[in-house]
Amino acid sequence: MASLAHIEMKPNFNLAAAVHRHALSTPDALAVACQGRSLTYGELAEQAARIGNCLASHMTGPTHDGQPPRVGIMASRSVDACVAMLGACWSGATYVPLGLKLPEERLLNLLEQCSFSAIVTDDAGALLLSERVLSRCPALVIHTGTKPIEARADHVEIIDMASLDRVTPSAPEPMAESDTAYIIFTSGTTGVPKGVMISVAAARHFVSTMVETFSLTSSDRALETCELSFDISVHNMFSTWEVGASLHILPAAKVMGAVKFARESRLTLWTSVPSLAGMLRQIKALAPASLPDLRLTIFGGEPVPESIVKAWQIAAPNGAIATLYGPTETTVFCTSQPVTTPVPLSPGRDVIAIGVPFANHEIMVIDEHDQPLPDGSPGELAISGVQLAQGYLGSPELTAARFPTINGQRWYRSGDLGMRDASGRFHCLGRIDNQVKVMGHRVELEEIDAHLREVSGHALASAVAWPINDGLAAGIVSFVGAARVDEAGVVAALRLRLPAYMLPSRVIALADMPINANGKVDRRALRGWLEAQAA
Repeated sequence: MASLAHIEMKPNFNLAAAVHRHALSTPDALAVACQGRSLTYGELAEQAARIGNCLASHMTGPTHDGQPPRVGIMASRSVDACVAMLGACWSGATYVPLGLKLPEERLLNLLEQCSFSAIVTDDAGALLLSERVLSRCPALVIHTGTKPIEARADHVEIIDMASLDRVTPSAPEPMAESDTAYIIFTSGTTGVPKGVMISVAAARHFVSTMVETFSLTSSDRALETCELSFDISVHNMFSTWEVGASLHILPAAKVMGAVKFARESRLTLWTSVPSLAGMLRQIKALAPASLPDLRLTIFGGEPVPESIVKAWQIAAPNGAIATLYGPTETTVFCTSQPVTTPVPLSPGRDVIAIGVPFANHEIMVIDEHDQPLPDGSPGELAISGVQLAQGYLGSPELTAARFPTINGQRWYRSGDLGMRDASGRFHCLGRIDNQVKVMGHRVELEEIDAHLREVSGHALASAVAWPINDGLAAGIVSFVGAARVDEAGVVAALRLRLPAYMLPSRVIALADMPINANGKVDRRALRGWLEAQAA
């Protein structure tokens, strides 16, 4: 494989190294399966190396302050998505997942922000390659699918993976611990997504911690419910492949059949947002002992209600449950709380505590002046440790604000309200800002507000999380300060700007918008209005 100048002679911390290792030691072991298609470790390594060779031979040296080139991944929840992502890793590049449900305007914005050296697509991702998107694409697009790409651009070379020669995989290109492993975009308050940059060192520490904490082995069979653009996928893929286990991808169209899928696939590991368990509970899919093979369930990404845990314990009686907490900026998860008897609840709430930090991490509860607060006092959760993100792509001021140095140590201000109890266990008590979790996705309500003001033409606009089921947000409802609003027209305009999980289910005209003491729209009063209407 051709070398990239910026990574010559570096020790190899590449995240794809585990796949190569297992391809040499257990090439016939199952690595990944989805919808009747499966790849062994030998096959997965060969296909990833084939893409990696092509990328490395076409990409030039560093273009991002000494950091690796960036490769955009436009691929669905599929075997091909895994191959595409691993191919980028194999070449020594930073992989950047681009959600396939993004509106075109948002996708164009991300293409501009990232300055990609290449894009890798599957058939689903190729459908997004309109003439406008291709006009912003880099010079190289590798297509792993079987359906031809119709759109073309003079400056873009589109290479079908089928045309690449088969290879005997050599080791992935070396990457240093300080190299950026991946960038995941989250919602931003200004209407522009924020790119969270995670280093190889942070990702490697996270994977090692998950393997050790939960005793993962090669005999495990793990569930994948996430797109690459959701950071829980980092755990699902790399923790599984680190130990030579198999990853079983649940297609998005079959999510309501997740219990049947898990049972038929004889899954031993389940990691998902608790919202999925809540949905399965609502459709009465969690029958007693319906998940007999699960030895471990991990819930994370949003608060975990006690009611969901109790229903899950009945459905998966042979397995343990753990709740994990961590913003994307701390590399997926940074705390762990096993579910014990009695269930460790947060004071005054029906949600599970977030537990204690991983090794090599610290959490403190601070006030608005960055001063630590005593146990039992609520304040902002600040996190420090080896898994902190490098910062936000192209946003040094935001990075400095969210990653301050306190008493000579670098911290991340989470924006989460929390406390530590007398036993040293931490609890998350909600947000101190206007960020919510909707089905595990992080949503800045102010981002929706910004777009809503623009498309509606009304200065007063506010979004709230609604409805709330089992203590979890299931959707968004927006309000505009007006006597009337073209709801269908506004929603249609927002659909062109926002991903589906951020799209309001309703846009309500409210001539007398409630205003709080700070002169801002009172979201709490709006939620009360919705509660009164539902009563």
